[in-house]
Amino acid sequence: MIKKNKILYVVLFMSLFLWLFPDKSFADESSNLGYTVSAVLNGKQIDPEKSYFYIQTVPEEEQLLKVKVKSTQKEPIKLKLYTTDAFTGDSGTIEYTENKKMLDTTLHDPISKIVTVETPSLTVENFEEKEAVFKLTPPSENYKGVKMGALVFEVDGEESEEQVSSKFSYRIGLITSETGDDYKDSKTLNLIDAKSTLKRGKKMILTTLQNPEPKMISNLEIVADVKAKDSETILKKKKVENYMMAPNSHFDFEMDWGTGTVRAGTYIVTMSANDGYSDWKFEKEFTITSDQAKSMNENSGFRIITPTWIKIVTILILVVIGIIIVMILVRKKNMEIEWKRRREKRKKKRNQNKKI
Repeated sequence: MIKKNKILYVVLFMSLFLWLFPDKSFADESSNLGYTVSAVLNGKQIDPEKSYFYIQTVPEEEQLLKVKVKSTQKEPIKLKLYTTDAFTGDSGTIEYTENKKMLDTTLHDPISKIVTVETPSLTVENFEEKEAVFKLTPPSENYKGVKMGALVFEVDGEESEEQVSSKFSYRIGLITSETGDDYKDSKTLNLIDAKSTLKRGKKMILTTLQNPEPKMISNLEIVADVKAKDSETILKKKKVENYMMAPNSHFDFEMDWGTGTVRAGTYIVTMSANDGYSDWKFEKEFTITSDQAKSMNENSGFRIITPTWIKIVTILILVVIGIIIVMILVRKKNMEIEWKRRREKRKKKRNQNKKI
């Protein structure tokens, strides 16, 4: 019996092992987008171990980047292809965008400018495989560091709502470099602005941090606090860890005022940051005008609003408490008067007894 139990345990363990680490990965046609993508690495790939494009470039030397797009269902699926550029999100993560307004002024010749989509539209069906082509044309002048972006494969808007709902599921990273040197060691961090405003309906203090180098900042730890000018009282404090910044990017470090009332005045934000290699310290003054404070307090979607009935009940309770306190004080006063009267009466009686 014991031997059978041991065999059963071994079988169960092996089943669990095979389930956790399968030899092959099978696409679940009922849950995926209906297609898969994979980069076709060429001879310019700097690191062949990477599944994304990490390409070495030569000024003005064109090269084609190819991606295999494979259908995982019988029904046809139409895709649109385009490029995006890397930027730093407000939560300290590297993200990608088509919006040029979100790019930093220090970023020149971004991925979206030097990469042309040769196959902007592609349809795959019945488990077939096709090839998407992108043309990379580096700038004529040499550049330092890297340029970072992504190739996006999005279900066309004409497809079903179920497919469109996951439109950014497939994206292949693209990094270009002339030297292949380490690009995760930016040495510069700037504090370029501090202000208070409404964001996503919240009253926020925003400090804009900038990485002006064509390299990433990783493992960034930031500690920030806000005080009123000429005061040592810390009004707000925030600490974050493991933030990242894309090359040539900026982001707004957010500090939430909370539901309290924002008051007009001059404030000072103090920040310290480090990534394990470099340390940065900043201090910047900003002003909140009366009109700004009023606008934030009135328009915030996150503020404490006391219903009228609560105010009325509170006033009534305070009135009742006040009456009770007055009654207690009057009662105490009357008791003291009565006690003094009785004491005088006893004293007078003792004096009469002494005379007798």
